[in-house]
Amino acid sequence: MAPRVPKPKASTPALDDASSIASSLSPLKPKASKVEKSKADKQLKVSKAKAEKIEKAIKGEGKEGAGEKMKREVSRKEGKDVKRDGGGAGIGAGGAAKEKVKAATGDEAEKLILAYLREQNRPYSATEVSANLHGKVTKTVADKMLKEMEQSGAIMGKASNGEKKPGEKRGGQWVFWCKQDPADSATPEELTVMDTTISTLRETTLPPLKSKAKALTSKLSNILSAPTTADLSIIVSNLRASNAEKRERVQGFKDGGVKMVTKEESERVERESKYWALKRRVRKECFLTLEAMFL
Repeated sequence: MAPRVPKPKASTPALDDASSIASSLSPLKPKASKVEKSKADKQLKVSKAKAEKIEKAIKGEGKEGAGEKMKREVSRKEGKDVKRDGGGAGIGAGGAAKEKVKAATGDEAEKLILAYLREQNRPYSATEVSANLHGKVTKTVADKMLKEMEQSGAIMGKASNGEKKPGEKRGGQWVFWCKQDPADSATPEELTVMDTTISTLRETTLPPLKSKAKALTSKLSNILSAPTTADLSIIVSNLRASNAEKRERVQGFKDGGVKMVTKEESERVERESKYWALKRRVRKECFLTLEAMFL
């Protein structure tokens, strides 16, 4: 049996190659923990950047409009951020202030509608009932309850004038009203008392009130047509100016600056005017006659 051949030992050049490769590689750095920046630092950096933009816009452009516009945009954006931060509290307060009226349903809605119809004692449609109850009963619930009460005989209903649509059981708009209670009807004696009261009011009480109202109306119209205190001051100042002008004219007449004409002189001038007007008419007629003869 042949002896074993000993294994060759690793040569030193291989070790040198491994050490050279290890030295060429960059050493691994230990993982550092990630530092989270706070929101306040971010907001400060953003506000500083915005402030620098504003200053550059004002200095570079030299226009007041651009700087003011940039400031408005920044303030608007900052206001939005503030609203986002504190919006929850504001919404909560507003929701508490505006509370919706809870709509009634079922027996409660039926009682409300029936009480309203009895109180008003006149026909109403489902839309009018819902609107007049101010949202206490929705339109759909009102329509449903009114139809059910009309079918059960609790109230009366009738279709108003309108064309009937194809496939529709009810034509036009329906109105509903409460039934009249026979117990509420008045006796003949009560009707007689009512008629007496009405006639007394119409014949005895009403005429004096009408005359008094007429007198007060005329007095009110006179008061309203009279000038106010401010108008009176203007009227007084105008009258004073007119009086001063008339005094000046009268003073001129008294001083002799203007020649006064007597009544006799005016009558004489008027007679002469009539005389010469007559002469003119006669001479015109003579001229026209001679002209017709020669022509």
